Amino acid sequence: MKKIEARIGSTILDAIQEGIALARDWNDTVGFDFNGVDVVVAKDSSPALIRRDWERGLRGYLGDNPTVGPYPFLELSVEQIASDAAIESVNEKRRQEIKAEYDKQEAAATAALQSALRAAGPIELLNEELWGNFKANNQDLYGGRVVKYADEWARLMQVQIDSGKTVAECAEELSRLADDDGITGFMYGCAVQVLAKCWKHGEALRRWHNKETQIGTEGDKANETGGVLNPALISF
Repeated sequence: MKKIEARIGSTILDAIQEGIALARDWNDTVGFDFNGVDVVVAKDSSPALIRRDWERGLRGYLGDNPTVGPYPFLELSVEQIASDAAIESVNEKRRQEIKAEYDKQEAAATAALQSALRAAGPIELLNEELWGNFKANNQDLYGGRVVKYADEWARLMQVQIDSGKTVAECAEELSRLADDDGITGFMYGCAVQVLAKCWKHGEALRRWHNKETQIGTEGDKANETGGVLNPALISF
């Protein structure tokens, strides 16, 4: 048997068909790993049946470290169908447990955020016109989440700043508190950039962010030039 690597970006069916073509050329079986399932094909393997058993392996129906092919059964037996169904039932129960735990954690994070926001006033702006344009131009679901995150993060920091802390002392912790639903890194970058331009304490945030983000000295250089590391492209 000859081993190959599945092409990056290929689907399982693409990989199976390529393996079969190579098996014909080499007059040998061909094996490859695809998402943790070992697949073996011959020149006359059935792509549909190989794919069926690969999916069964991927779902855990075939045990640990499964190998499928090159000649799967044409039809699954009654015992195999029953076994697959039993395993899928266990898998579904586990998925529901994971979802319930995730929902519980998300609800707790939202409750903590809303509790903290009750002590916070409105965002203190340095450039109200720019902030207004930012909000007006980002009303879709994704952009609106960036606006909400930036607003709430700034308001949370203001409470801590009023109590005597610096931006550097509270920004990281409160960035996590303001993120109650798993924002992306791109969203975070957008928030830093807009707050750096619009918020009363934006310059301190910009400098903190650049220092925290830098790998070498690029953050120090950005602080000297007025830039923000990895600036997000947003509309004003």
